[in-house]
Amino acid sequence: MNIPPISQVGGVSSQPVGSNSLPRALTLGRSVLGHPATRVTVTVIAFAVFVHSVNLSTAISEFGHLEGQWALLSIALAGLSVLASIVEWGALLRGAGKRVGWHYLGSWYMKGLFINQIFPAGVGSDAVRGAQVGRVVGHGPVIASLVGSRMAGTLGMAVWGLGGAVAISTVFHTQDVVGFAIFSGLMLCAWGLALGAEHLFARIRGRERVGRSWRSHRLTDHFATFLRSLGKYRGAPAALTLSILAGGIGWGLNLLSMEAFSRALGYNISWGVFALALPVALLVTFIPISANGIGIREGVLVFLLVQFHVPLAVAAAMALFVDFQLLPFAAFGGVLHMAETTVKHAYRRMFQVGRLEGALGLAHAALHWLVAPEAVRELTRS
Repeated sequence: MNIPPISQVGGVSSQPVGSNSLPRALTLGRSVLGHPATRVTVTVIAFAVFVHSVNLSTAISEFGHLEGQWALLSIALAGLSVLASIVEWGALLRGAGKRVGWHYLGSWYMKGLFINQIFPAGVGSDAVRGAQVGRVVGHGPVIASLVGSRMAGTLGMAVWGLGGAVAISTVFHTQDVVGFAIFSGLMLCAWGLALGAEHLFARIRGRERVGRSWRSHRLTDHFATFLRSLGKYRGAPAALTLSILAGGIGWGLNLLSMEAFSRALGYNISWGVFALALPVALLVTFIPISANGIGIREGVLVFLLVQFHVPLAVAAAMALFVDFQLLPFAAFGGVLHMAETTVKHAYRRMFQVGRLEGALGLAHAALHWLVAPEAVRELTRS
């Protein structure tokens, strides 16, 4: 007769007590940290700590003494940076053979900025562009273009950070040079993996699709379409090069915009300081415990700028400028959204009565120019 082990008599498992407690705790921790209420709470607490740590009234008062020409130059440079970002994204989308107009791409980029201001989430703009532009060109190509543009911008950020580390003497000495060199190398490796991932994934899936295994799942089909879209960039080196150059130029313009605004505040902060501090501060936006890193991002940036001997009030003002830098362009995105709504209403009225009357008829020509032709076709189909 086989006698069961003592540890199994009476249903007692031989598995050590508490062996499942760690996975359960990790699962619970992830669910708590990812809950919207947690993010809102962390955001409020972080922003309260930021306000308490700096003299916010003094920082805001710095905006009352801006030097106009430097402030205007800062906004102009930020606008050029936005245009570079549109090229960075559009070059990849058009390079994949999707002939959509720059007018259309620019309008959706601006509307994405508007969405980001209403719903503070780092991927809000990408989600809107992926969903809407994907209806015209296909979701695989548009998602590949969004991922590629993010990678191009991040590579530009890494290279500028390396240049800033080499150009200025920092409190971290050679550590930042090594750090940004590794960062740049990792981004180059990421590009290599992205361009070759199609063949690797095809080998993993295999040619045989047996039953309802994961190889034949619809999700893997969508992922394969996405990787094929990324792989097409191997055959479009000009588009790929243009996107990466635009990403680097756009980030450089953003750094110069920050330096110009510091001069508007009456304090000269080199672009190299921002090249080192901004990437670190922006990384916290990927921490899923707050809404787009609000409060935490500002606190980290202020801390880093103070390490470079920037006065606390000026550092706080610069952190606020990072938050509000794109507001004029986001507002323009809101205008585009309202223009599309008005054009949609105009077409409905035209179909109802055969012609447009009054102010709507006078405004129609200008609104039709403001709204891209592709968007007009979408509106008439909806």
